[in-house]
Amino acid sequence: MSRKWTARGGVVIAVALAISPWLAGAADKPAASKLTTLSGKVVPLADVVKKAGGKLDADAAPTSLVLLAEGGKVYPLVKDDGSRLFFKDKALLNRPMRLTGKFVPGSQMLMASLVRSLIKGEPHEVYYWCEICSIKRGEKNICECCGGPMELKEEPVKK
Repeated sequence: MSRKWTARGGVVIAVALAISPWLAGAADKPAASKLTTLSGKVVPLADVVKKAGGKLDADAAPTSLVLLAEGGKVYPLVKDDGSRLFFKDKALLNRPMRLTGKFVPGSQMLMASLVRSLIKGEPHEVYYWCEICSIKRGEKNICECCGGPMELKEEPVKK
């Protein structure tokens, strides 16, 4: 084998060894957060900040909701598919709820995946219903079929 090929092979091996820790790290994906269930009331962050003697910027208020959990802990909600119903329907705020979801790694920010209202301590499925079209949705909208309003429904969860 020529010296030229031996040198190239040495460079390839050196580069491979240099990047191997990086490659190994790329394979180590963070463990998925486990699901957690918390009970409390979803409230505007502005209310919590006001009680603490502060004032939230006006432009942050519409996009900032938190779960004020039993025991007083505050968990900011990630505004996504799982929590959008709270942002779209103020009727769901300031009432007993049970949220199941995951925390954003390294934080107390909650990504809700399942929402239950608590009526007299019993969990209820929360959804929106179009009586005309018999369409069920997970957030308040105008019915995409007839253009009519969708009504908030809460049904006891069967055990």
